Amino acid sequence: MRSNRPSLPAWLMLSAVLGASHVSQNDTLATAPQTAKPSPYFGQPLPTIAPERFAPGVVSTNAIELNGVFSPDLKEFFFARLIDGVQTMFHSELVDGAWTPPRELLLFPEQTRAVADDMALSPDGRELYFLGIHPAGVGAADIWRSPHVGGKWSTAEVLPQPVNTDAAEVYPVVVGDGSLYFTSNRTGGVGPRSSLYRAQRLKDGRFATPVLVPAPINNQFGIGDTYVSPDESYMVFGSRRPPSLGNGDLFVSFRRNGGGWSEPAHLGKTINTEDTDFCPMVTPDGKYLFFSRLRGASWREATAGDVYWVDAKILEQFRP
Repeated sequence: MRSNRPSLPAWLMLSAVLGASHVSQNDTLATAPQTAKPSPYFGQPLPTIAPERFAPGVVSTNAIELNGVFSPDLKEFFFARLIDGVQTMFHSELVDGAWTPPRELLLFPEQTRAVADDMALSPDGRELYFLGIHPAGVGAADIWRSPHVGGKWSTAEVLPQPVNTDAAEVYPVVVGDGSLYFTSNRTGGVGPRSSLYRAQRLKDGRFATPVLVPAPINNQFGIGDTYVSPDESYMVFGSRRPPSLGNGDLFVSFRRNGGGWSEPAHLGKTINTEDTDFCPMVTPDGKYLFFSRLRGASWREATAGDVYWVDAKILEQFRP
């Protein structure tokens, strides 16, 4: 276990400061229905361009939830829930036409419970990446990877340098060629806040030294959770840059024909609110945008958190 770790950024201290919002595992699961209707999307009515809570009573409950991630074949679903003060990964599978009740997925060594959220899968569905805060890590927060072996997710390992450092590396997203995008507050970023990096996947499976994504994506206002499409043609990310309405808003940027990225567009009041809107993720079929919303003026004052989804066509109105 490393000592003298750097202090966590405020946005990583959810499990430590929510206090009265904490719920126990038994309290949460007792209020949630045990099954969901057979469907590639948990049997939920499909949303329009107006966001809706996803799977009320099953995924979005009276607890605090975040993240909404489907596997490439749409037969597995991952999200995170605050359990006894710890952000915990949950998992459900489509088996014989019905979704299994969401269960904790403990992937750290010896199945210890520690912060595990911000999940992402490789395009072939064989690797699960996530943010972890665990004594076996190397920094304030690290990116971990679990292989799918023998029909189940195996014990995860922390990614080595140059991806993880003694700083905080969070919100991994794997694109079509296996390369990794993530956010970090490591030395050498843009401005005083976190910056977005891309690490090229090499032929031997390792990752090359991460490089900063150029302006206008990274700037002095910082960047948070970022989804990048498999073909890297667009990205959706969280930021407090103007004209943010609250503690964090979602923006979209498109790849320009000549290279580089378009000026990020604020997703407007249909998506963004005075609360924290974050954790963007698009379903593997490209049809629906998932995001999370944390209610409260700050992490310390948060009272609720839910997973939302909306028709991804809403993004097209912002294409330059």
